[in-house]
Amino acid sequence: MSMLTLPPANYSEGVALGPKLHELQEGHCTKRVAELRAHVERLRAQLQEAEEELVREQNRVPEIGEFVRCPLTGFFGQVTKVTPRAYGRPWVEILLYLGKDMPGHATIDLFGNWELMDPPSEDRTLLGS
Repeated sequence: MSMLTLPPANYSEGVALGPKLHELQEGHCTKRVAELRAHVERLRAQLQEAEEELVREQNRVPEIGEFVRCPLTGFFGQVTKVTPRAYGRPWVEILLYLGKDMPGHATIDLFGNWELMDPPSEDRTLLGS
């Protein structure tokens, strides 16, 4: 039985085959993974910005002339008055919107139960007419 002799190991220098093996592993897949990770990080940053912008938009106070709706009743119209409050959402008064050629004639208070909305569409085909 013969013994195989190995050179003394110097652990502080590392294994001599390490860099060559690392160069073999460094290929298209690793670069692709790095690109995908960078892409994911960019998308996470964009998502964070979009979420912050969404919170700002949902919490902003409507201006006179903007459209809001009441999620409970479905009533909607143009804001005619905004009453700020020390605590909670401002109270909003709207002029009811009945149709393009039929604006409402009465105002109602939505108090704190309102959400911003886009103006009603000018296109009658969307309303089913």
